[in-house]
Amino acid sequence: MEKQQVPDLKGKEMNCIECGEKMFYSEENLVHVCLNASHGILCYYVADSCWFAAKEDTALDLSKRGIRYHFIPSSIFENAGIGASFQCEYSEKKPT
Repeated sequence: MEKQQVPDLKGKEMNCIECGEKMFYSEENLVHVCLNASHGILCYYVADSCWFAAKEDTALDLSKRGIRYHFIPSSIFENAGIGASFQCEYSEKKPT
């Protein structure tokens, strides 16, 4: 299987490689975050171009695609206050 290259994105805009949604960017932490329930918490840390997955199936998918990642159980993210109740400006629906 050919190794997939992940772009080294230093900017504030990035779409999730699992679901395609726009990811929240924390400039002070240099991390992009997506909380789509289909793949669980998924983060991209800009400083070392590495992904962090909280769902085992998502981590396995990243591995199969040759993408560098760390598997971190969702309980660790929840202890840090990032979880199902977390909301960011990208996930809110704008009135039409």
